[in-house]
Amino acid sequence: MTPEAADPLDALFRAARESAPDTSRIELAFETRLLARLREPRGASIFSWAWKLAPFFAVVVLALGMWNRASAAHLESTASLVAEAVREHPERLVLSLVARAGDR
Repeated sequence: MTPEAADPLDALFRAARESAPDTSRIELAFETRLLARLREPRGASIFSWAWKLAPFFAVVVLALGMWNRASAAHLESTASLVAEAVREHPERLVLSLVARAGDR
């Protein structure tokens, strides 16, 4: 910077310092107030988080229950079909097991 440009800049800084509000009262014991604020007990404990997340977990449990019921119904219908097929044609079951063993 040239010396001519430094003079107006210094003048602006000087004017800004003169018109700045007095912050000495705010600065008094700032560290003490800050540490006291940081040491305050927090309201967000594990129980508050649990209450906030309870609806989400309830939805997850309901979804898993519905999925389990649908899977059980599908498994039951498949099992009844297989049991009916075995009752009608038991020799085919043995043949299918032998055929699978031969593929390996």
